Amino acid sequence: MDRSEKVTKSRAWYPIFVVGISMVGFISIKTGRDAVFFSSGGLKQLPLAYIFIAVASVPAAMMHLKAIERWGSRKARTGVFLVAAFILLCFVPFVDTKHRVMMVGLFVMVPSLFAAVFAGAWLLAGDLLEGADRRMTRWAYSRIGAASMLGGITGGLLSKGISIFLAPRFLIVGGAGMLIIAGWISSRAHRKYPIEDSRFVPLESKDIATDKKGIPSTSMLGALPKELLKQPYILALFGISGLSALAALYIDFQFYAMATISGKIRAQFFANFYIFLNSASLVLQLIVAPWIQSRFGVGGALMVFPTALFGSTGIVSFTTTILSRSILKVTEGGLKSSIHRSTWEQVFLPIGREKRAMAKILVDGAFARMSEGIGAAVLYIWLKSLKTPLTPQKLAWISWVLIPVILFWILSTRYLIRLGCSDTNEVEDMIRLPDS
Repeated sequence: MDRSEKVTKSRAWYPIFVVGISMVGFISIKTGRDAVFFSSGGLKQLPLAYIFIAVASVPAAMMHLKAIERWGSRKARTGVFLVAAFILLCFVPFVDTKHRVMMVGLFVMVPSLFAAVFAGAWLLAGDLLEGADRRMTRWAYSRIGAASMLGGITGGLLSKGISIFLAPRFLIVGGAGMLIIAGWISSRAHRKYPIEDSRFVPLESKDIATDKKGIPSTSMLGALPKELLKQPYILALFGISGLSALAALYIDFQFYAMATISGKIRAQFFANFYIFLNSASLVLQLIVAPWIQSRFGVGGALMVFPTALFGSTGIVSFTTTILSRSILKVTEGGLKSSIHRSTWEQVFLPIGREKRAMAKILVDGAFARMSEGIGAAVLYIWLKSLKTPLTPQKLAWISWVLIPVILFWILSTRYLIRLGCSDTNEVEDMIRLPDS
């Protein structure tokens, strides 16, 4: 092994630890948040919280982009970890069933903050592995993905143990502490491997070239969102992102609703669920995902997630138990974190490196949240119209709505394949980090 290969592997351990530790904090905070939020009647406030998340997503994404533009990606990244930890610590005194408004605020802040946290962790990997050969990149990103899932399992186990002796607010404290540690590791990596920091440099529309399929064919998309919206390839990404986010929201709501109805809303329940979810994701990532990508390529792998959900949703439509909703949630979460995310990252490769971050933030951040906001508004109106207590039978319509949503998701994916996403085979094991 030559010296350059050793250096590349040593660099990879920094994002591996940052991602893993961030996931420990993420699961710890989610466990504490969910236990208190739903114990205080949060199910009725859940659609409103989803709407607030959607409303906050656009300015949050713009603020993140502006921070990178002003201070550079490295300073902005470290700042995101520390600011997120500080904001979460401010909520600690209010993590109680008596403070319903503050708990709604915490529910909104967690996905908003961690979208930026995981985006920063992803950019750290890109910075440190810039110029690495394909073999080294595959080695690094496969381990970053495994670190994410191992972090989720560890976070669930720690939350399960801590919640036996301490109140859920201490899970928030522990999660914030993990973010501070991750920020320190990120800062240390910056100091050890200094490079010229990157900022967004706006381009004129004349600098954009596309082929007949509408794929950006030179290297860069313009900086302005309106330029992104002119690309058929980008529009296809928006469609897939929006429909998958809407499906995930309805699956989440059914899961939380059944947990509330059945009385399984304690920290132990959520910790056990997150342990099982991340364990399933890890098995899929290590065993199934590599075979699918090598056998069917990017396009075929993209079809696995919506197709599996389409079949699972059809089965769940005829059942009204928390077990069936939990299985559907595990199917959705497990496939998203393993097979889908590792493939989804590759469809951004046709977009130039300089503007890829903007496209990812808009597609996976702002647009996905806006789609969730529309779906949440429907849920909010429906809950307000209920005259009697919520029962499992009253949730049945959500499963039937999911079927056409997932069907259009499949059609959008087939359209993206026709545009050429299957030709982006430069990286086979890139792992997209969780953003909610």
